[in-house]
Amino acid sequence: MTSTHDPLRLADVDPLVFTERAGAGQVVGAVALDVVMPVALLAAGVILLVADQPALGWLFLLAAIALLAVAVRLLGRTGRTLGAATVDARIVRRTTGAAAGATALGALLTGKLGMFDLRRGRDPFAPAIAAFEFPDAAPSTAPSRARRGMVPTLLLDSGERLTLDTALVLGRDPSAAADAPAEVYRWADMSRTLSKSHVRLEWDGRQVWVTDLGSTNGTFVRGAGASTPLLPHQCTPVPTDVVLEIGDRTLTVRDAA
Repeated sequence: MTSTHDPLRLADVDPLVFTERAGAGQVVGAVALDVVMPVALLAAGVILLVADQPALGWLFLLAAIALLAVAVRLLGRTGRTLGAATVDARIVRRTTGAAAGATALGALLTGKLGMFDLRRGRDPFAPAIAAFEFPDAAPSTAPSRARRGMVPTLLLDSGERLTLDTALVLGRDPSAAADAPAEVYRWADMSRTLSKSHVRLEWDGRQVWVTDLGSTNGTFVRGAGASTPLLPHQCTPVPTDVVLEIGDRTLTVRDAA
């Protein structure tokens, strides 16, 4: 079989597809760290200078200027200022999804930048299109996979076996969204490469579907040559007997038969 995606030119792809706008709380938190803190230091420095404490006053002023300079530089290069990184967001151009560059400050003041939540949606810096190659299916076994009452099994690298008779969310401390109910399985992870709610798996009677839930380290389908990342928050069909890499852990999807 061929890739699930037709070849697309970059111009055909929305650069912000699958992204999620940052919430008001994230915006306030980022502004507090990137703007309010330097301004407060600046005001304190002025007050100290007026109070005839020049050494301490200049120290506060220099610290404020340094913080503002670092914020502008990070905004232009990566969109990950101290505030944005703290609330797990990225600030990019609304039209291209790219970092603001040398004109970051002007773009910010003119409203050309937007903040996007990296926990709930795709990072604007991540590829908008990810090709996925399915291995050739074995025709002789295909009919058995849809037999009534048969569901796939998940074989975890830790030895546990889970039956995929209901939707399942795996993670370090998982929870299911109210509008997408599912069973949850807490997977011990001393390396902390699993996100709290890392991946969702479900079986529709014929096909296994996998959704990366915006995890920090991603979900990958292991192939013959290299592992292919799944796009965050995109429900993707995978073949049985495939190996999924979830952080530093792996699981194998066993055939329903």
